[in-house]
Amino acid sequence: MAHIESDVVPVPPGTAGTQSINANSHSQDEESPLLPQSDAEPKHKALTGVGTIIAVFLLGEFISNADATLVMAAAGRISSEFNRLRDASWLSTCYTLGLCAAQPMYGKLSDIYGRKPMLLFSYLLFSVGCIVSGLGIHMWVVILGRATSGMGGAGIMTISSIIITDIVPKREVATWRAYVNIAMTLGRSLGGPLGGWLSDTIGWRWLFILQAPFLALAAVLVIVKLNVEKPHSKESKLTKIDFLGTALLGSSIVAMTTLLDQGGKSFPWSSWWTVLLASNGVSLVVAFVLVEAYIAREPIFNLRILRRTNVSMAYIIGALQIAAQLGMMFSVPLYFQVTQRASTTAAGVHLIPAVIGNTLGGLLAGIFIQRTGQFKVLLVLAGMVAGISYLLLYLRWDGHSSFWESLFILPGGVGTGIASASSFIAMSAMLPAEEIAMATAGYMLIVGFSMTAGVTTSNSVLGKEFQRQLRLNLHGPGSEKVGSFW
Repeated sequence: MAHIESDVVPVPPGTAGTQSINANSHSQDEESPLLPQSDAEPKHKALTGVGTIIAVFLLGEFISNADATLVMAAAGRISSEFNRLRDASWLSTCYTLGLCAAQPMYGKLSDIYGRKPMLLFSYLLFSVGCIVSGLGIHMWVVILGRATSGMGGAGIMTISSIIITDIVPKREVATWRAYVNIAMTLGRSLGGPLGGWLSDTIGWRWLFILQAPFLALAAVLVIVKLNVEKPHSKESKLTKIDFLGTALLGSSIVAMTTLLDQGGKSFPWSSWWTVLLASNGVSLVVAFVLVEAYIAREPIFNLRILRRTNVSMAYIIGALQIAAQLGMMFSVPLYFQVTQRASTTAAGVHLIPAVIGNTLGGLLAGIFIQRTGQFKVLLVLAGMVAGISYLLLYLRWDGHSSFWESLFILPGGVGTGIASASSFIAMSAMLPAEEIAMATAGYMLIVGFSMTAGVTTSNSVLGKEFQRQLRLNLHGPGSEKVGSFW
């Protein structure tokens, strides 16, 4: 097992610090390293205590993640008001498209322009999108606002994670990341019930408009409390932006996300739209790889980062865990609505064990890494713990689940919480300081894309099974037509 010997803790790009690592550690960085034992102070006096970091970052994290599920609950009401019910899904799709398309840019842009300005820009972009959606008098205006909010949400999630790696010792990153994961999961879980209640009481427009004051508060806290180093460069900043790579990657993400999100909804999986979007997505990815490898002066994402086993494995593990949990969290409320005729709010309550599990898993992982400096064992353990939930659901949920059986999703939450904290540490543990922001942006992109993939996969599997059951149980004239419709 490799061991990092670091007398100087890495500092953000643009500062004068250096990282001292044993010469043998890079040759062994494919193993699970021990993080440096360090009781040193944070790299910058950027934040003053746990209360401040929670107030500054987690409010924005909560809002940006809650927004996606807030709209899911109100999508039908919004689209019905404009007589565009068939376009309801685009309210969520365009947010996801904006988020995934903008995500890769923030790492590099924060290196060029600084963390704090880019975080404030993200808050501004998100707020503008919310106001546009809330005041929109046409459906396309509301959808445009959703895409703008998604671009801002990408920056909120990415820059917050990058700053945490900048300002705390590596052994403490997992603990802080646990708080971020809690805010993200709580936002995604509580957004739906809260959105349904607000749209029923004060109207759907206030779902968007009320987010702006909270984001303004978060921005004020960033201005007052956050103090990080600014990048020092005499070179023109515009010349350092990889516009071609950004355009290719963003276009590819839009094509693939649209395919995953709208496939089986707006168009059948076996259609020319599927072929067109898939081929365009793959072609654009290939073009992006060629540009980054041979043309870009300063790539938006340096592909050699993926050669590091720690980084590539962290991406894969984090993506699979998030996709699995989002698939489960999509399916569980539907299960209780169908089998027990539960209301939307009551069905949403059944997700609470997963949220508690995320919290416990993240905190336990943070404590373990902080005390031992090890994370490889956690990556293995996370999959085993989460697998318990999926096995129990498959074997025991038969349409008559009791209260205690509804707690079977708890291990899945614990496993995902452990995986989220430890995979982020695995990604960043062996990277030099100048690559942290770029790798973090890639990690957040994978997480965002996996959320869509998890929900889409679950929806497709449920649809196919529902279709099969209809064909088996429906008989008489017209039954084949009903089965084929579904």
